[in-house]
Amino acid sequence: MISAISNGGSLRFMTYTGTMNGALFLVFLERLVRGSTRRIYLIADRLKAHDTGAVRRWLAAHEDKIELVPLPKSSPELNADEYLNNDMKGNVKAFGLPHSKEELRSLVQTFMRRLLHSPGHVMNYFLHPSVAYAATR
Repeated sequence: MISAISNGGSLRFMTYTGTMNGALFLVFLERLVRGSTRRIYLIADRLKAHDTGAVRRWLAAHEDKIELVPLPKSSPELNADEYLNNDMKGNVKAFGLPHSKEELRSLVQTFMRRLLHSPGHVMNYFLHPSVAYAATR
């Protein structure tokens, strides 16, 4: 799963099979900017998929719509999306271990779809002091 959250409570996500790579990240970026009326500042970790030549070219071509803000190396505590990931994992685990990849994907999607309708819950991920820099509008 890849996701992006805002301090205003919005959420976008995409599940996929296989490994995240630059091409798959570009699919997510295209979906993220589609229909957006404001410029997006996407805080991202240092995953190799976020920094490929194709991604850099796409970002340069869409700099009026989106800017990728890289986090320092090895700093997951600074990424509000990591708090969402921990919440999702805890909720999925509460249902018991899934018996297949399809069941796991279904549980993840169910949790994430619930979050789409819970902006207050999403905003809470920005309450941790390590993420306070991103909490202001």
